[in-house]
Amino acid sequence: MKPDSTFMDGIPQLGFTISYACFLNQNNGIIIGRHQEYNDSISTQYRNSIEIYMSSNKGAQWLLKSKFYFDDLTHIGNTIKSDSYLLTPLFSQSGDAYLLRITYAPEYSAKLTSTGQTRFYPIAFKNNLLYSVADFKDEHNLITMDSSYYVINSVPSPSLSQSLLGKDEMIAIKRYVRNNNVFVLDKNGQWGISTCPVSPEFIAELEDGICISGITESNGVEVYFYNQSIHNPLLIYSSNDYTFVKELITDKEDTIILVLGYTSGIFMKYKLVISNNSGKDWETFDIPNSELYAACSIYGNSIYLFLTNNCLIQYRIS
Repeated sequence: MKPDSTFMDGIPQLGFTISYACFLNQNNGIIIGRHQEYNDSISTQYRNSIEIYMSSNKGAQWLLKSKFYFDDLTHIGNTIKSDSYLLTPLFSQSGDAYLLRITYAPEYSAKLTSTGQTRFYPIAFKNNLLYSVADFKDEHNLITMDSSYYVINSVPSPSLSQSLLGKDEMIAIKRYVRNNNVFVLDKNGQWGISTCPVSPEFIAELEDGICISGITESNGVEVYFYNQSIHNPLLIYSSNDYTFVKELITDKEDTIILVLGYTSGIFMKYKLVISNNSGKDWETFDIPNSELYAACSIYGNSIYLFLTNNCLIQYRIS
């Protein structure tokens, strides 16, 4: 599978870091990034901003759609995507928190909402409801909100990073914590904990189940498939050639995409690992200039890799 490469014209070439990127269809893409712009006359002065770019010609040309200045921005949280909008949490050095909502269908708009000192971490959408973990003074609650951010339910919860919603339960993980916990919220609002064979880093949906990727005790990488029960994991991928799971995404059917990291000298480099039959078979591909990897997206039979040198790499799945 030979990749195609496109230069992303319109994206800043200096001081811009891609935080999230995806293709909404075969032609239209969106990028959320952080831009650090230095003063031409005073080289030590700069301004931070969040910028949103969109492309309508398969990623060749990008237009700036919105820009929000944050001089004390310290962190951009995980972005989640619904059928019509994206939601990203932003946190400042002063302790203030915000939610950035980017509507892309039927028309584009972007709105920034302050949440004060309460940090909201969006983790799932379902039936026009938003599920977020609210963090205030080290207390965590799972908040259910409608499209107007009106809270309609709240239950105490662990600190969570990512979740999937099933028919009667929520399955969630906490990233970058070396434990083997998978959290399950049942329909009665009670949390349970299941043990995963690895320290979970990502959770993703497949047509007939879910998969969880993570790091083993020996610093290898494994991926497990769960069908009917969260208590019966099936190992579908294992390798000691990598020490870091940079990305796990699926098409929610049978294609699984992994971006796996390994150390090469002073650089962290990456390989692309793909299965198009729910983990029964895998193929590994080199990523050109992989140390510049920024984001990954899938749409249809195409996988898109975004690099920090403004290169867009497209792989077509056979």
